[in-house]
Amino acid sequence: MRSSGYVQRMNSILYLIRGLPGSLADETIDMVLVSGVFGQPTTVLFMDDGVNQLFERNGKHPSNDTTRKWSALPTYEIERVVVHDRSIKERRLDASRLPDFTNLVTDAQVERLLHEAVNVVSD
Repeated sequence: MRSSGYVQRMNSILYLIRGLPGSLADETIDMVLVSGVFGQPTTVLFMDDGVNQLFERNGKHPSNDTTRKWSALPTYEIERVVVHDRSIKERRLDASRLPDFTNLVTDAQVERLLHEAVNVVSD
């Protein structure tokens, strides 16, 4: 019989969010929230253009504003939400405007997350 740590690792999932806000983002948010509802250990990594999903948009396309939807993650007990710091810098975004439930990660930390992940779902 395997240890419970092995079972937890087998059931854990890493969602890799790389795309701009839009209808696909809504579907991805739904998948992430379902993982939380079922108590699946979940990590959400925002990188590349995906970091834009965490910043409020100024009125042009309110239907594509995913900021409020992502803010539900802690409610669904998804507490490991990380943002690639280089992606923030490359897009000249203000990291201080990121939601409180996020943490910045370096290139090395992203590499480690991807290497250790058993299940990866990319948008």
